[in-house]
Amino acid sequence: MTNKTVLVVDDDPNVGLLISAVLKKLDYAVVTLYDGEEVLRFLAGNKPDLILLDLRMPGVDGYALCKRIRGNPDTHDIPIIILSGVSEVDAKVTTIELGADDFITKPFDVRELRARINRIIKRKNSDISLNPLTRLPGSPAIEEYITKRMAAENPFAFAYIDADNFKAYNDVYGYAKGDILIKHIAAVILESAKASAPQDYFIGHVGGDDFVLVTEPGAMDAAGGFITKEFDRTIPDFYNPEDRKTGYITTLDRKNHTRNFPLVSLTIAVVVPKTLKHYGKLVETATELKRYAKDLSDRKGSLYIKDRRL
Repeated sequence: MTNKTVLVVDDDPNVGLLISAVLKKLDYAVVTLYDGEEVLRFLAGNKPDLILLDLRMPGVDGYALCKRIRGNPDTHDIPIIILSGVSEVDAKVTTIELGADDFITKPFDVRELRARINRIIKRKNSDISLNPLTRLPGSPAIEEYITKRMAAENPFAFAYIDADNFKAYNDVYGYAKGDILIKHIAAVILESAKASAPQDYFIGHVGGDDFVLVTEPGAMDAAGGFITKEFDRTIPDFYNPEDRKTGYITTLDRKNHTRNFPLVSLTIAVVVPKTLKHYGKLVETATELKRYAKDLSDRKGSLYIKDRRL
């Protein structure tokens, strides 16, 4: 449980001191804040592993904070345990409906609190819906999100993002460095989403070197442009000086023929579904567009392409 950060939000300093004393013995890092505005500023640049949240605070109360945390793409997946002197059923139901993971009534037993924190963090770490490498939503969660968005008839743009020449990179540089590159791709996509669509984005990791990005239609062009430019700017850093100079690496292809492979690039195939109502058909359309883009003979570096037929 080391290196896990718990954010304690309570306007009573004694509560924060008590919880800090208990959790630090378990090697948790504890951050204590006392009002909602402080919390929002903190979460703008930090992502704790769990939030312990009091309901009744001055300014932005616990109910509003819970709703805003769940509604923000950057923080929506942070586990929240409500700590409250309010024990009414209505309060419990309301906070659960707002997205809280658990509810503990004050005064609480520190052993129970410790057990519930450990359980929730352990559950989050083993969540099978998350890709184990990037901790991004995997295929089941992606399909669920897209299906709900289609059902709500909420317009969106869907980008299928695939790395070109990644197998060759893995073969030459090894899987450990390949994993680092995959994490870098995820980081670039996340940075683009935050810059282009901070209030409405979803990132998923299908597996391997395949990702998806969902934004509102008007934000996708900017996000795609950011990704291609930033990735092509940074990818040379993942090669040794000799390979950077030549601009390629040499290894066997899938047919065991020796080939020169350019530096890894990204293909971003975008579909803005207007008539599509099925997730499978959306993925099929994006995959066809991606395949077309990959086969273009004159392309250099990463490519962003959009299907304008739908």
